[in-house]
Amino acid sequence: MSQISIELAETDDAERLADISKRAFDSDEECGAPGPGGPPGYDSPDHQRRMIENTSGEYLKILYDGKIVGGTTVYRVSDTHYEIFNVFIDPDYHRKGIGKESFRLTMERYPQAKKWTLDTPEWNTRTKGYYEHLGFRQYGIFRWVPTFELRAYELVVDPEYKIETTKIADVSDNNQRYIIEGTVESISESREVFSKKDSKSHQIAEAIVTDGSGSMKLALWDDMIRQIKENEQIRIETAYVSTFKDEMQLTVSRDGRIAILHSD
Repeated sequence: MSQISIELAETDDAERLADISKRAFDSDEECGAPGPGGPPGYDSPDHQRRMIENTSGEYLKILYDGKIVGGTTVYRVSDTHYEIFNVFIDPDYHRKGIGKESFRLTMERYPQAKKWTLDTPEWNTRTKGYYEHLGFRQYGIFRWVPTFELRAYELVVDPEYKIETTKIADVSDNNQRYIIEGTVESISESREVFSKKDSKSHQIAEAIVTDGSGSMKLALWDDMIRQIKENEQIRIETAYVSTFKDEMQLTVSRDGRIAILHSD
């Protein structure tokens, strides 16, 4: 009987993983992709090597009878929230139950995780049904990619787990990180500013976010300006509060993101 397993990838696996990643993501043309391609560096051994060596996540290789047939990366978002990134399986090994079993083994590896999240392109007809069959629920979308939206999925494995959001009225300028849910009331015109931190010019706009308890400005920098629209329900994961001209405002954390919450 064939055996499926997962192990931490090693730098010597980079070329093999890059080859599988390229063929796997290029095969998405069969399920809605506008053309061959994948995430940045998906076909580069050097990029795969950097991902393997990156200590902010764990790059797992997926094995079938001891042979590498896929990979994925797991990131710790918080003590109880983990994220799966860039799942790929060799197209020659599709429909063998490898994906489903590798997900089970991955979740078994991190028993402390109470919630799992991942995202997938909205055009991908294969992954939509696949992730939902595994129990993932679409809670929103991301607009990180300019040319298409990403479905934002979550799987809560502990029924008692609750997302710890904070009401706007309860935030303060104390270096804390917050998860905020609210409605985009308005977005200002963007303007150019010069940053002393990186000696570069940036575009910035301010959105007014309200949640019933109050409202607050949300600073939107550069590409983030186009990612939300007025009247949308959003979740900011995570934000901190700073004071500008004696007024508190929210800023998305360096590793944070904004999800547009699903309306269904």
